[in-house]
Amino acid sequence: MTLEGIAAEIGISRTTIYKVMKDKGNVSEKTRATVMEALEKYHYVQNKNARNLALNRQYTVGYVGFRSRSANYFSPEVRKGIGEALGEFGDDGLHILIAEALLEEPWRQLEEVESMLAQGVRSFLFAASDDKEVTEKILERFREEGCLAVLLSRDSEKSRGSGKGSENYYVGVDYYRSGRLAAELLGKMLSGKAEGTGKNAPAKKIFVPVTTEYRSNQDIHARLEGFLDKLKEFPGCQVLPVAYELVEDEEIYKAVISCIQKEPELCGIFDLTYRLDLMASVLRDCGRCDIKLVGFDLFEEIEKDIEDSVIDAVVYQDLSRQAYLGVKLLFEEMCYGISNEKKKFYSRLEIITGENLCYFTEQ
Repeated sequence: MTLEGIAAEIGISRTTIYKVMKDKGNVSEKTRATVMEALEKYHYVQNKNARNLALNRQYTVGYVGFRSRSANYFSPEVRKGIGEALGEFGDDGLHILIAEALLEEPWRQLEEVESMLAQGVRSFLFAASDDKEVTEKILERFREEGCLAVLLSRDSEKSRGSGKGSENYYVGVDYYRSGRLAAELLGKMLSGKAEGTGKNAPAKKIFVPVTTEYRSNQDIHARLEGFLDKLKEFPGCQVLPVAYELVEDEEIYKAVISCIQKEPELCGIFDLTYRLDLMASVLRDCGRCDIKLVGFDLFEEIEKDIEDSVIDAVVYQDLSRQAYLGVKLLFEEMCYGISNEKKKFYSRLEIITGENLCYFTEQ
């Protein structure tokens, strides 16, 4: 059984198991005994060849990502996953260079890639910005240099390599399906089963705000498309014209307030601004916590709002886990020579409400 399989079997993280194996860090005697018993039970043996190679060689991965004002939790979660990978594979020679550009300055990602290529880096974990032109240039550079790449959180239609390069990996979610899941949640909250909706009942109106920052984002388009397709199964629900032209927090706040005032039958909000904290603040301020609010991802600022059911549900993807897996794929191919035939790794979509929030925050 792999180390990952053992971790899942005994309910102890890979990082903790690694600490026990390397006799590092603070681990309780009970946990240490559980880990050692599992390692013996499943006859786990470290790859000594890889360990010996690491004594004379360093395996460098370049992470090129972004920082976003809207999704400000993205970077910390990715770095957390990278840290877990370093904790597990660092002693075996893993080294990671990290470079992040502001989402508004996508060209800097290309500059960072060129800098890393000049340093001899040929394995990349890449979280692309919204700029398609820059992304395509970076992918072309990967192909030209024969780089091994994992596309994190955002796939590309031109992700297949040619010539010296190989097909890139993708680690992330199915964005279209995540939109459908959000629609199913909101649709059932508002109208129950579609066949139970009365013909003469007033439509349950839904507001969808989207920031300009994400307007050209293919993932947001996929989520919106999935949402609208699935919501057709709930004829009692009506989506208001999508609000795209939102930039600053004040604009988003005013747009939601205006919609609530103009649409007395507003019953739901599907948030695509990635500012659920701001959405919840609006509902609290105007005393409309009865409006159902559904969005994506979990971060500290919204935990209280989920607990109080101001935010009714979020569709969650484990970004740190994705980053860890991306680095693991690269390291195993560099160090062990393991080339995985599977190229697309879709994260499990989970639903978080006030009732199960504790399971996602207790760590």
